Amino acid sequence: MNKQYSALARLYDDLMYDVPYEEWSRYIIELLIGENAGPGAEVLEYACGTGNLTLPLARAGYHITAVDASEEMLFCAQEKTRRNALQVNYACGDMCCFRLNKPARAAVCACDGVNYLLTEAELQRFFEQAYANLQARGVFLFDISSAYKLRHILGNEFYYDDGEDETCFWQNRFNEKSKTVRMELTIFIRRDGASYERQDETHVQRAWERAEIERMLRDAGFAEVTAYGFLSGNEPERKEERIQFCAVKKETNDE
Repeated sequence: MNKQYSALARLYDDLMYDVPYEEWSRYIIELLIGENAGPGAEVLEYACGTGNLTLPLARAGYHITAVDASEEMLFCAQEKTRRNALQVNYACGDMCCFRLNKPARAAVCACDGVNYLLTEAELQRFFEQAYANLQARGVFLFDISSAYKLRHILGNEFYYDDGEDETCFWQNRFNEKSKTVRMELTIFIRRDGASYERQDETHVQRAWERAEIERMLRDAGFAEVTAYGFLSGNEPERKEERIQFCAVKKETNDE
C-alpha cells in the first residue's frame, strides 16, 4: 500500500479543484480516437487516483481497468464510480509490474504518475510493462510535469491551503544532483469540534527530460513517439509546464 496518498486522499479533490478535468478527459479521448481507439475500446489506466479522469472515460463508453498503489485513493474512486452508476474494474498495485490477463487497446497515465518513478531502471520497467499490456498498434498516452516546472515553479517553494475542515502545508526542496523535488506535506484534519489530527506525508518526484523519456520509450519497443504541449497538438514550448506523450506499439510482425 502506498503511504504517500493515505492522509492526502481525503483532501485530494479539494486541493485539485482548479484542474480542468473535463477538458483534460476530452483531450485524451481525442488522442485515443486519433489512434483508432474510440469508445468501446479496452483501456488500462495507470495511477488513476480518485478517478477524476477515469469516470469521464467510462462515461464516454470506454471499458476501463484502473490501477493505483493507494488503497485510500482507490476507495474514493470506487465511491464516485458507484454514485455515478458506472462500471470500472479497479485494482490496487504497483504500475511497474501490473499485468493484464488480456492486452488492452490503449493505456493512459495522467497527472504526474510518471514523475513518481525516480530512477531510469524503474521508468524503463514501467514502459516495458505498459508495452506488454498493449495490443499491436496499441496506444500509450501519458503526461509529465516538465523538468522546467519542477525546477523553476514547484522547486523550493512553500504552499498552503486552508479549508473549513482541513489545512495543508506544503514545503518543496529541489535537489539538482538527483533531479528530484521533495515535497513535505503537513495536514491537519478536523475530527470533532475544535480538535484536529496532524498527519505528515512526503512525496518525491523526478524531473524527467523529454529526450530521456523518448529514448526509453523506444528502448521499450515503441515505434512511434510524439510529444505535445499540454492540451494541444503543438510542439512543447521551452517553458512548457506539462508535456503529453503519445507512443504506439509496433505491429506484431515488426517486433
